[in-house]
Amino acid sequence: MEDIAPLSQSQHNSSGHNQSSSWMRHVRRVGLLTFLSRILGLIRDMGMAATFGNGPLLDAFTLAFRIPNLSRRLFGEGALTTAFLPRYAETLEQDQSKAEQLASAVLFILVVTLSLMTLLGYGLICTLYLTNLLGESSRELLVMAGALLPYVLLICATAQLCAMLNAQGYFSIPATVPILLNLIWILAIWFITPCYTDPQTQVYIVIGAILLGGGMQLLLPAMHLFLLGFRIHWNTRDQLREARKVFRHMLPIVFGLSITQVNSICDGTLAWWFALPEQGSWITPGSASALYYGQRMYQFPLGIFGIALGTVLFARLALHVKTNQMESVRQDVQFGLRFVLIIGLPASAGMMLLAYPIAETLLQRGQFDAFDTQQTTQTIIAYGTAIWSYLGITLLQRVFYAIGDVRTPLRIGLATVSLNLVLNFPLMIWLGGKGLAYATAIAAVVQFIYLWAVLKRNIPISFSATNLEIVGKLILSTLCMSLAIWLLLQVLPDPELKRWQAVQLLFLISVAVIVYGLSLKKLQVEELGEILGFKKNQTIPNSQEDLDSNPENP
Repeated sequence: MEDIAPLSQSQHNSSGHNQSSSWMRHVRRVGLLTFLSRILGLIRDMGMAATFGNGPLLDAFTLAFRIPNLSRRLFGEGALTTAFLPRYAETLEQDQSKAEQLASAVLFILVVTLSLMTLLGYGLICTLYLTNLLGESSRELLVMAGALLPYVLLICATAQLCAMLNAQGYFSIPATVPILLNLIWILAIWFITPCYTDPQTQVYIVIGAILLGGGMQLLLPAMHLFLLGFRIHWNTRDQLREARKVFRHMLPIVFGLSITQVNSICDGTLAWWFALPEQGSWITPGSASALYYGQRMYQFPLGIFGIALGTVLFARLALHVKTNQMESVRQDVQFGLRFVLIIGLPASAGMMLLAYPIAETLLQRGQFDAFDTQQTTQTIIAYGTAIWSYLGITLLQRVFYAIGDVRTPLRIGLATVSLNLVLNFPLMIWLGGKGLAYATAIAAVVQFIYLWAVLKRNIPISFSATNLEIVGKLILSTLCMSLAIWLLLQVLPDPELKRWQAVQLLFLISVAVIVYGLSLKKLQVEELGEILGFKKNQTIPNSQEDLDSNPENP
């Protein structure tokens, strides 16, 4: 996973096809590292479920963790990179010293702003705690939220350093950063918390591990940038003005990219609040935890493919827009949409069909009982209905930002949040905790369709007969895969031992992948081979001015 220096122009010109297709290798590499991080995340979630189970304590923790987790998703996987990367990359081409000054100024504003926000957060938490406005049951939540606030500063500073590495064509180190947190969290939950019997002590051990992981995450990209020659320059009055432009540009992007996370926070908050005894326990306690685990499961494919595609494709789109290669932009978007459907449709169907085996195999142990499994299964199914749209939203938002339109995703995002809130209450009353997940899924589908309809006005993407034929083939392949899974679920026994449950789940997933792949091959859909690297990329246009003027090694 070693990165290499930029190619000379002659080397670049002689590499033609390799350079034009290497962006897909970046997607695969980032996807592979993200896959490793998600596997570690599943192991950590298994430990959390076994230690705490669904219940008031884990409800409070998952809600408290959503605030720094939202910051990670916004800054680590979205807004800061989207706003800062093009300006930093352009300045870097002209003058490295000025680029360092711009990065230093952005880092300074970020740290100062977040430090002030953290202090305000502590003020609000102390006020609510001392006045007991939210009731006695909220005190534990407030203490956990206060303990986790410093992680916001750590992860957001890390995000800017990772954006700098992405701008220079180094994608591996940023993709490795989440692995550090998961490793430290796993060590704490699996090996340290069992030494204590008090659940409150155990949860604060986990919080301490999160803060330690945040520090380690910051250290890794900082060391790599230092080795590349980056140095902090504080004498940057002119660059401070430029940095303020970055943040002004970033604000609408922050909200546009945060819609799904804002909806998830609304879901978790409502589930926690209406499960409190003071509110009459409208829904079952543990619903907030079930929603958290449901989100973690659907975010597995979303994190692997959506983040990888968004990170790498955005840099490519920004370059093509800058050089006015609009035909290349159109083809990039079309390939990205095919990528979304090829991955998203089977992921949605598979997640819904395998929801119970996934929850039972990964989570049901220790304090996490059969009722918790059923509760979590329902939320996995609800969120799973819209995995394809979550992937599509990730792509389409990056396209709008690449062409310089930050208002459209913001406007559509506001409408989506409103729709989610309108749907939350009737669906929660009708379906309980899982109704909140269905509200978010419906809102995501509407958001994707709305973004797509508006984008077609800006970029001439035609729904040709060929594209419609590919969509039909993907739906047919997904149906074949779903039928195979359903038939196996009817005939396979329900194993009691965990190891056989795991073997059976892996078998089902393997059959699903094989049937889907063979169906695509039979129907002559070649894109899956390109995504996985089995075929040379023929759908992305060759360009001498490509993303990969500073590629990573294949």
